[in-house]
Amino acid sequence: MIELRDLCVDLGEFKLDEINLSVKKGEYIVIMGPSGAGKTLLLQTILGIVKPRKGRVIIDGRNATELPPEKRNLSYVPQNYALFPHMTVYDNIAFGLRIRGYKDLEIFSNVREVSEIMGIKYLLQRKPSKLSGGEQQRVALARALVVEPRALLLDEPLSALDKVIKSELQRFLKKIHSKIGFTAIHVTHDFLEASYLADRMAIMYDGKIVRAGTLDDIITYPRDRRVARFVGGENIYHGKIIGTKGGLTRVKIGELELFSIYNGRDETLVMIRPEDVYVHGKMGSMSAQNIFRGIVEEIEYRNSAYLVTFNVKGVLLRSVVTKQALEELSIAKGKKFTLSVKAAAVRIISS
Repeated sequence: MIELRDLCVDLGEFKLDEINLSVKKGEYIVIMGPSGAGKTLLLQTILGIVKPRKGRVIIDGRNATELPPEKRNLSYVPQNYALFPHMTVYDNIAFGLRIRGYKDLEIFSNVREVSEIMGIKYLLQRKPSKLSGGEQQRVALARALVVEPRALLLDEPLSALDKVIKSELQRFLKKIHSKIGFTAIHVTHDFLEASYLADRMAIMYDGKIVRAGTLDDIITYPRDRRVARFVGGENIYHGKIIGTKGGLTRVKIGELELFSIYNGRDETLVMIRPEDVYVHGKMGSMSAQNIFRGIVEEIEYRNSAYLVTFNVKGVLLRSVVTKQALEELSIAKGKKFTLSVKAAAVRIISS
């Protein structure tokens, strides 16, 4: 287990401010946030590359704050993988074992085992320059895991890959984690990547963790406008609570009135995830508490689906629509459609 207690770091423009976080053994936690939030600095502090001004790094119940990196038994996979170009794949993977004093037979056995698990056994005699990006990433992971670290720290390991390979590696990481059960702290700015891989996630802004929890918990209760934006809240508005009706909160956004199951102060922020805005060709039997008409203003292709922007009484409301639905409903700019949103999907968050 890794525990960070009141961690503070001052490094010029980059800072960490009162970071508190616990990572359980075998847990895959993802740290998200925009560039400059302090994500990489946090990893470097856990590794021991950077010393905190205040606070402690606890590893397996032991205060490791003053320990040098080599004494922490943590593995690090940087964004550029940092493979040794003059070494074969075999020697790259074996490197950590050699410096730890393993005998040749042990090294051979361990390298063969991890290369089989990672599906790179056929690459062992190649040099990194002869590998694809995805293959290099697997080699970097194998090199990190072969030494059986207490935890694996990954700094945006998929950011340099194209979309297809990135998707394949995400599935691979999830499969390998399920099989081996290693502890991981994975840094990214990609919410889709985080939502696929994470057991829990923490969101950083300006050197602080502003929200931590499971995906469902963070989406349902973002508690912060920046968090809501980061978890895919394209529909975020300034709203005003105007009363209650039938046990539901009435909130007004411009000229659009909505019902929500949540409560809030008079002036508030309202978030509706695009996945929760349903598009209908015509009025019919609907169970949603919020039903209204909207005119299509924009259609944007995004991640194998379409983000469709509707104008509803002057409010721009975005919906995620599949290709099949787009074609079946003949969705096009200027056309009018019925939209529905359940009261549970109208989330009232703090500003």
